[in-house]
Amino acid sequence: MAASEVGSTVDREIITTRVFDAPRELVFKAWSDPEHLRQWWGPKGFTNTFYEFDFRSGGVWRYVMHGPDGTDYKNESVFVEIREPERIVFDHVSGPRFRGTATFEDLGGKTKITFRQLFESTAVCAKIKPVAVPGNEENLDKLAKHLATLRSDRRELTITRIFNAPRALVWRAWTDPKQLARWWGPKDFINPRCEMELRPGGAIRVDMRDPDGVDHPMTGVFHEIVEPERLVFTTSAFADEEGNPRLQVLNTVSFAERNGKTKLTLHVVVWKATPEVTAALQGMEEGWSQSLDRLAAHVSNG
Repeated sequence: MAASEVGSTVDREIITTRVFDAPRELVFKAWSDPEHLRQWWGPKGFTNTFYEFDFRSGGVWRYVMHGPDGTDYKNESVFVEIREPERIVFDHVSGPRFRGTATFEDLGGKTKITFRQLFESTAVCAKIKPVAVPGNEENLDKLAKHLATLRSDRRELTITRIFNAPRALVWRAWTDPKQLARWWGPKDFINPRCEMELRPGGAIRVDMRDPDGVDHPMTGVFHEIVEPERLVFTTSAFADEEGNPRLQVLNTVSFAERNGKTKLTLHVVVWKATPEVTAALQGMEEGWSQSLDRLAAHVSNG
């Protein structure tokens, strides 16, 4: 942990930093998903009740922090800027008023968070600083424990393949929905619906149909697109009766040029898996292997 104050706002700003042993996408999710955020937000011994969490520019975040002595603290903030997975800016509009800025820096599998609180005046900052500085430390301690829990429960899979096709061709097979529909999914599956918005924050929708004619809808969101090197996206599947996914996965696909061929590395991290999808998880590696077999056949045909 390190704390420093720089720039012309030095007398009314508190800056706290921490490096977490977790990928940036997972740390950002812990800040942006209310189901995660409510579990760790606040100093040691505090809990939260969220009443509104509209995670978009202009959206409102209303909650009550419950202190260990039973005191309730009402809070309200308005989101100013969201740049996934790099930056979250919000105005804390209930007292004490400040602008909070959290930035997320990728350190090769780890994540550096810098959290800035810019107060209205030097006097307000000086008054709150003796409480805010140790409180921020405790807050990030709780985040570290929460992330450790997420990582201990997660399942990971890495598959590397060499495709006899140039990188640009393999990239298009992943990013053109018409091509993706031809190879996505295990052997004998088809994809009657395949849609995507190829941009950070863009949506993915694939309806996979198994050999028995049963459709398995999958939705997702692109988080990072670096053409033609890397795709990062989440996928959700097996929704329950209320539409909540039973399975959520983070997928990172890397494309490397190898003398006219393409080395593809697929890294899959399971973020959420309820007991109902245990069988699907057991077949995840085989399913991906069959899907990549189909991709190989697709790109070999040009």
